[in-house]
Amino acid sequence: MIMEDIELLSKVKAGDRDAFNSLFLKYYPLLADFYRFLGAGTDDGEDAIADVFLDLWLKRDRLQVHTSIKSYVYGAVKNRIYTLNGKNQKMQVLPEEYASEQPISNQLHPDEILFRKERRVMIQRFVDELPEQGKLIFMMHWQHQLEHQEIAEILNISPNTVKTHIYRAINYCRKRLLLLNNQQ
Repeated sequence: MIMEDIELLSKVKAGDRDAFNSLFLKYYPLLADFYRFLGAGTDDGEDAIADVFLDLWLKRDRLQVHTSIKSYVYGAVKNRIYTLNGKNQKMQVLPEEYASEQPISNQLHPDEILFRKERRVMIQRFVDELPEQGKLIFMMHWQHQLEHQEIAEILNISPNTVKTHIYRAINYCRKRLLLLNNQQ
């Protein structure tokens, strides 16, 4: 766990509302992107986040976080969304514009910005062709910058499965890109 998160969680367990608010404010924007990424509507997503943080506050004295608070809240929100949508309902992964954007340096030239945007669109198109779980795992890693272990904990799968899906997605994108370049 990040030291700041450990300290915040310790203070939350002691009943510190300011620490709880800090934790909420830190993770809310990330979780808002995540619920949109999972295909949840605004009301369902915000309800899921609110429920997770309400539970965190109400159960703070007996809360056991074994990995990181980030993995804990991501996993809890994912579970709430799945519960709201029903486990058998097919999940829709939304396009990249719903995920948080990484700031682009002001030092880039317009042609470099255009190249990056075109590359992202192309990668997104290739990723959309992947099987559902592979697409979800790759997008969690690529857009949400989650580590393999965090993704594994959130999805209740092994880290090796995560690595395999990411490896396959990257290989697939490379092959598609090479094929596209050879056709031009």
